[in-house]
Amino acid sequence: MNGNQLHLWLWLQLACTGIVYPSLVVGYIGQAAYLSKHLDQVDHAFFNSVPTPVFWPVFVIATFASIVGSQAVISATFSIINQCMALGCFPRVKVVHTSSNIYGQIYIPEINWIMLVICLALTIGFRNTIDIGNAYGIVVIIVMLVTTGLMVLVIITVWQRSIFFALSFFFVFGSVELLYLSTAFFKVRKGGWVPLALAGVLMAIMYVWYYGTTKKYEFDFQNKVSMRWLLNLGPSLGIVRVPGIGLIYTDLVSGVPAIFSHFVTNLPAFHEVLVFVCMKSAPVPYVPYHERYLVGRIGPKEYHMYRTFQPSFGAGWGQGISMDSSIN
Repeated sequence: MNGNQLHLWLWLQLACTGIVYPSLVVGYIGQAAYLSKHLDQVDHAFFNSVPTPVFWPVFVIATFASIVGSQAVISATFSIINQCMALGCFPRVKVVHTSSNIYGQIYIPEINWIMLVICLALTIGFRNTIDIGNAYGIVVIIVMLVTTGLMVLVIITVWQRSIFFALSFFFVFGSVELLYLSTAFFKVRKGGWVPLALAGVLMAIMYVWYYGTTKKYEFDFQNKVSMRWLLNLGPSLGIVRVPGIGLIYTDLVSGVPAIFSHFVTNLPAFHEVLVFVCMKSAPVPYVPYHERYLVGRIGPKEYHMYRTFQPSFGAGWGQGISMDSSIN
């Protein structure tokens, strides 16, 4: 973190501590005081509690706050999907780094369109802000509870503090959040089931993809072809070699994948030049041209077999396989 970033971070801390947090507390206290005398106006307590002379300025500020909040949700979704994809828990999608200097500033077109469809479906399906508020309230409380639970892991593993300290932290903050969550259960039937269903679908997709990817890698690793078997086939690999370049995708960074033996035993001919392509995620906005691919020879030169290792990153950089005069 350089000097400018540190300076900005300090200003953000001061703004959140000295302006944002006190404003939220005062706003919630005012709404609570208003509801204590107007229990019949629970559905629109915020705008009903605003005095008439300042209604429109508050309305404008609330609209801008909603825009900022929506942008934060979109950016957070892109970041989470990118991290899940790097961990092998989500299908591969195109990640566009919108800045070559700011780390983590990304855009995912597919996820953006999916979020658009989901937002339109929820708006058309709910048709009122009350049910949307019920769904949003449950999500906020669950996020707060999950964040507290993850903070316990940070206290134990990163800060190296005692388990008693971590449990005390969870007891102080988690008990309040669990109390809020218990009061929100009655909203499940009134729209709160939608985010829970979406979370279940996403968790199922992540689990299935991670399970399948892990099993596939384990199979390839345990059944990869040995170099001795490959050398016994001879330069022609026991099949007719035709002009051209054949690309075989694999997750293995070393060795020959088991699918290659399937090709050799079932295909009467194969390309004269074989390239095993291995792509890995690189969480950086830009990679120099000379580092975008690594090509190495597999076996003797007359076999014409090579392996290329490519980082997979944003804006289509390095997506093609470059071959120079060494592959002949």
